Amino acid sequence: MAGQVVGLLVLPLVVGLLVSGVLRVVDTVRSRGAARAAQARSLVASAATGLAGLAATAVWLSFEGDLTEGVVPAALPAVACTVAVLTAAVAELTWPRPAGAVRTADLTSRRTPRPARLSRLVVVGLSATALALLVGTLTAAPDGRSFDRTAPGFAAMGFPYPGAPYAVTVGIASVVLALATWFGWSRVDARPSLGPGHAELDAAIRGASMVRVLRPAAVGSLTTAAALWLSMGATIGTVTQNLRMNVASAPQPPFDWVQNLGFAAVGAGVALLLLTLAALLSGSPRLPRQDPAPVRDPAEVGA
Repeated sequence: MAGQVVGLLVLPLVVGLLVSGVLRVVDTVRSRGAARAAQARSLVASAATGLAGLAATAVWLSFEGDLTEGVVPAALPAVACTVAVLTAAVAELTWPRPAGAVRTADLTSRRTPRPARLSRLVVVGLSATALALLVGTLTAAPDGRSFDRTAPGFAAMGFPYPGAPYAVTVGIASVVLALATWFGWSRVDARPSLGPGHAELDAAIRGASMVRVLRPAAVGSLTTAAALWLSMGATIGTVTQNLRMNVASAPQPPFDWVQNLGFAAVGAGVALLLLTLAALLSGSPRLPRQDPAPVRDPAEVGA
C-alpha cells in the first residue's frame, strides 16, 4: 500500500514541478536588474531541491533484501523529502555575502515568518505518523509485520501492518526529517540580506526559501502518515472479513471495535492524502520582476 501511495503522488508531483518550473523560467526572463539575478538563483535552488528528492526516491527504491517487505517503501517519503529539505538548506549557503562593512543586528529581528499553513501541515504529518506507529506497534501480531484475529478453531492473518520494525525505521526517518526541517529554516534566517534598498525583494526571496524548505517537509510527513494509516486500515478490513466469513460467532458490525478501528484508519489516511495535496499546491510568494535601485547611504551622499 505504501508503494502504491507513493506512486500515486510521484506523477502529479513531477507534472506540478514541470509546470511550476516553466512559469518560473518565464517570470525570470521577464524580470530586470537585481530581481532577475535573485529569481534565477531561487529558480536553480528550487530545481535542485526537486531533483534531489526524485533522485533520493529512485535510490531508496533500489534497495533489496529483507527490509523491502514493506518497511523501505513506508520510510521512502520521509527519506526522499529529507534529502529535498537538506538540498534547499544547502542552497541558502550559496547566496553571495555583501562586500564591505556590514551592519549586524539580532537574528530575531529579521526572522523569516513561517508560512502558517505549511508549518501546521508539518506538525500534523509528524504527529499523525507518531500516532500511527504507536497504534500499529500496540496492535500488530508478534512478528511486528502482520495483523491477526483469532476465534475458536480459526485464525486470520494479513500483512503488511506497521508494527515494531516499521516504528524503528519510519520513526528514525521522521525524526531526521524534523531535524532537517529545523536546520533548513535556520539557514533561511541566517542567510545574509541582499543589502540596503532591496528590502521587498529580500523578504520575497526569504519567503520563497521558507516554502522551499517546508513544502517537502509537509509532503514527506503527511505521505508517510497516510501510507501507514491506509496500510493499517486495509489489512484490518481484510483480516476481519476473512474471520467473519469463516466463523459464524465472529463480532458483527457496528459493534466490532476492531473493524471500526480499520474504518477510522482508512478515513485518516484519506484525509492525510488530501492534506498532502494541499501542501503540494501551497504557493510561494510572488517575486518582484523589477527591484528599485538601492538607496545610497546619506553619509555617502554627503561625502
